Amino acid sequence: MFLSAIVLALLVGALAGGGLPRLAELRLKWLWVLGLALALRVAAFVARQWGIDEQLPIGLFFIFDYLLIFVWLWGNWRVPGLQVAAVGIGLNTLAVIFNGGQMPVWTGALRAAGLTPADLGSDPFHFLMSSPTVADFVQRGGIFGDVVPFPVPYLRDVMSIGDVLLALGIFWAIVSSMTRPNAPVRASVAIASNPLRPTTAGEFQTGVGYVRTFAPAQLAPVGPMGSPPIPAPAPAASVAIPARPGAPPRVRAQSPYLRLARNANFSLLWVGQLVSLFGDRVHQVALAFLVAARGNPLEVGITFAMTAIPNVLLGPLAGALADRWDRRLTMIGCDIVRAGLVLLVPVAAPIDIRLVYVLAFAVATVSILFRPAKNAIVPLVVDERDLVTANSAITVTETLADLLGYPAAGLLVASLGSLIGAAFAVDSATYVVSALLLWSMLTGRSEHVTTPFSLRAIGQEMVEGWLFLRRHAELFSNTLVSTFAQVAVGAEVVCSILYAQSVLEHSRIGYPENYSLMMAAIGLGSIVGGLVIGGVAGRFPKGPLSIVGFVTFGLTFIAMGFVRDPYLAIALFFLVGATNMIFLIPNITLFQERTPQRLMGRVVSTRQAIVFGVMAASMAFAGWLSGLLGPATVLTLSGVVCTLAGLGGLLVPSMRDAR
Repeated sequence: MFLSAIVLALLVGALAGGGLPRLAELRLKWLWVLGLALALRVAAFVARQWGIDEQLPIGLFFIFDYLLIFVWLWGNWRVPGLQVAAVGIGLNTLAVIFNGGQMPVWTGALRAAGLTPADLGSDPFHFLMSSPTVADFVQRGGIFGDVVPFPVPYLRDVMSIGDVLLALGIFWAIVSSMTRPNAPVRASVAIASNPLRPTTAGEFQTGVGYVRTFAPAQLAPVGPMGSPPIPAPAPAASVAIPARPGAPPRVRAQSPYLRLARNANFSLLWVGQLVSLFGDRVHQVALAFLVAARGNPLEVGITFAMTAIPNVLLGPLAGALADRWDRRLTMIGCDIVRAGLVLLVPVAAPIDIRLVYVLAFAVATVSILFRPAKNAIVPLVVDERDLVTANSAITVTETLADLLGYPAAGLLVASLGSLIGAAFAVDSATYVVSALLLWSMLTGRSEHVTTPFSLRAIGQEMVEGWLFLRRHAELFSNTLVSTFAQVAVGAEVVCSILYAQSVLEHSRIGYPENYSLMMAAIGLGSIVGGLVIGGVAGRFPKGPLSIVGFVTFGLTFIAMGFVRDPYLAIALFFLVGATNMIFLIPNITLFQERTPQRLMGRVVSTRQAIVFGVMAASMAFAGWLSGLLGPATVLTLSGVVCTLAGLGGLLVPSMRDAR
């Protein structure tokens, strides 16, 4: 897995215009610590091969090996990506410590990956684990062990959450290092023999003149040891490429995605959300199977409706509180609380389904406090010119989690079998990981309300958020159109599993595999759509772009009602993800550009209260209506509502003309 991450990073870095010389110039500290860790690993395996492992504390060898790697990564904390890798190796270290120097491999995950116990061979580091209860699974560090199957041919493996973070961190560090300022770039024209030579700060001699580059200064994140922040090198916005001697230099602008790759704070936020959202997919699949197995569509609708109702009842309050508190600390606190709540779901489910409703409501309540804080923190960690691209990348985390999370979640839930409650423990662990990564960020001071806390003050702040939204025609008209369009989203959340269960043909792809693949198709479509929109959205006005998104999104749902072939359904769900990005990214950016930082939480939460109110009603109504008309008909009707809402936006000047 790690070799694949390195090869992929080198390929991406080269395609992005980076060069190996710049990677070779990266100065890493404490390489002797890494060498010592490697020596301990080799010594452990040699001892096993020579048959003297029983006379030596091999377990301690592996524990100290992981601790040394963690220390090395800690020492190089300022390299973007290595913060993520450090958290990953730290989680693996916990699993190894819990098991006396060995890494547990879940037996079901091994089978789901297409492997057998024989594939472990005489590996002294890994051992098979099969726990009788969820409590035993957690106590033995199973949540941080190798529990995620990866059944790709020729790359079959079983991974831990720490492995995923470590691979992502290595990938990020290589790409960001290869594309650092002044890195060698590929050119479509011949490079002059006179290379770029640094002269004064921010200028480079090209042989034909000088080109000044510009980029905002960034701060590297403060490490856990409390080391003071050091300004990170300012990334060059462009590179001069002379076409021929005597000709003016051709300036090639660097991609905003590369600027984000060199932003250490953004890397921590992005990866943390990816891991947390992956856990959410595991939670969603496990919860859907748990409730759908009871055979009552209404219960499925109510369960998912309870995840949207808090946005209606408590959204504006959550936004006001988020504006009062430090954004980063708010997000960390929410992650910790959610980590505890999701652990209670498998305990509550056998007792009473109504307890599951309560927990779904509670998790969603905490999440609505997290969401406005996350939206408000993005402008604090990226430059204004990169805001659209950052929103696209943040949105892609959800879609990438769909693409990878749903298939893996389906395999994980199937591999756990009767121990399905452990899936919720894995989700809990992902919230812990997100909190750790957020803790490692440095965002600076953010604007928040400093007036004394009182119910009257909170009420006034909530009203202020509503009045701001109501008085800005562009934002308010966008909210109204989005509200009606969300009927389709609510119907999809509830009806997709019922659609896969009772409408699609099972002779070619069975259930629940078809459900996992449809959810993955949404993720793939969203990634493709998100990357495209992130690159071109700045060239198009946001209002018309949103209208196109709403209409095409609705038309896709209308088509679903007439499809029974699973492959066609998967293709349509791909379009659902792609068309969703057409309106989602411009909408997010519009609100961030038009709303002051001090009001961001209240305005966004007020909007979400309105939008999610319709979504919650759609979820509950879709579950009930599916029992009468069938899920295919419900999806078609919801698509009609979404399409009409989008076309209605053409009649609203403030929506149609939004730039």
